[in-house]
Amino acid sequence: MKKVVLSLVVLGLSAQAFAQDVLYSAKIKEEDVPEVIIEAVERDYPDFTIEEYAAIPIEYVESDVYVNRSIDSVDDYDTFDITLEGKGKEFTATYNKYGDLISTSEHLKNIAPPAAVRNAVAKSYPGWTIEKDVYNMKSYGNGKARERYRMELTKGNEKMHVYTNANGKILNRPKMKKMGK
Repeated sequence: MKKVVLSLVVLGLSAQAFAQDVLYSAKIKEEDVPEVIIEAVERDYPDFTIEEYAAIPIEYVESDVYVNRSIDSVDDYDTFDITLEGKGKEFTATYNKYGDLISTSEHLKNIAPPAAVRNAVAKSYPGWTIEKDVYNMKSYGNGKARERYRMELTKGNEKMHVYTNANGKILNRPKMKKMGK
């Protein structure tokens, strides 16, 4: 249960950090990262380069998770985000203070969506063209992954954003907008 709660909190914090320019994390230097985290990253991702370290100020109190905005020392952090790069991609791996991988998050732009996604979009929105796409994948320590695609579709001078899962299921009801000149 604790891992589920932790995964949900980290996912929420990651989304907040992405949306609001690192609202709940602090960049830290490699020498401030616990050795157990560095060893875990090197073991889990030997062919990747570490680009950035960040600490997330959360605490666990009787199975509840709290954001602690008054942490004074790096030693007080329980969760760390490590940004990695290699093999043509960049992603974030989140570890707890014991070196256990909690989750990973990947964000790629303008990649070819799988055939199931392309076919579902073409069927649901005939005459529309995929102009831009973004792939977001979240995987969790328990091995389950959630994949999402965000596509910008255009038709004439109109555009809309459509979200799908990896199987092509449309996840939203997009609103059409007129494109500016």
